[in-house]
Amino acid sequence: MAKEEPGAATGPDTTLAGSPGTGSDAGPGQGLGAGPGTGPDLGPDAALGAEQAGRPRRGRPRDATIDTRVIAAAVDELAEHGVGGFSVNRVALRAGVAKRGIYARWPDRDDLVLTALGTLAAGLVPPRTGGLRSDLLHLAPFVDAVFLEPRMSVLARCMAELRRFPTLYAAFRRESVDRCAAAIEDAFHDAVLRGEARADLDTDLASSAFLGALMARHAFGARAPSDNRAYHLRLVDFCLAAVRPAPGPAADPPAPVHSL
Repeated sequence: MAKEEPGAATGPDTTLAGSPGTGSDAGPGQGLGAGPGTGPDLGPDAALGAEQAGRPRRGRPRDATIDTRVIAAAVDELAEHGVGGFSVNRVALRAGVAKRGIYARWPDRDDLVLTALGTLAAGLVPPRTGGLRSDLLHLAPFVDAVFLEPRMSVLARCMAELRRFPTLYAAFRRESVDRCAAAIEDAFHDAVLRGEARADLDTDLASSAFLGALMARHAFGARAPSDNRAYHLRLVDFCLAAVRPAPGPAADPPAPVHSL
């Protein structure tokens, strides 16, 4: 994994006031209050102060928007610089937050990279609406979103780069690529169980065909977004026709009834 730029801080300032050996709370034998009998009796006020110190301190509430801003900035950073050039310094500048705030949430740079990569397939879960047509129509816009900017640039860069980072690549496959494919495959599998699709359907191939048709539309020049719904309807109807069970043999006509 590439390191931060030369001269940039790569982690939070871990030197805290009162840490061992640096101040009045340095530890037994190293500062004031080192042990029984070694310092002045501060009286009941000290005990009261200690009790109050253990209570939660009131202060500014945690800014709930920081996570959203940092993740969005991390996605933009991946789109522009990829994994190898990913910089927490630039993410902090993009998000308008202190690096310390980022490291408080993501202690390691790879943690933040993985969180950003995990947004690529956000929302892609089996909808289980009860019908294959409605399942696929529900999934199609979420798949489309994977191939829109900046996610498309992130996807392209990561597919080229991540093999140099085996741990990140495995997580990327699991959280983005496999999750996307699995949600679609589950929709076809459920259709088989309901009898909507033929029993011998290759659900992996069916999901790849559906996913590939949407990806190709964006990779090779998508039409206007207003055309997406019409395209989704055509694609879903095509898939339904391809996977539906073959009609059974025609029933024999009833035997004629002869009157006596």
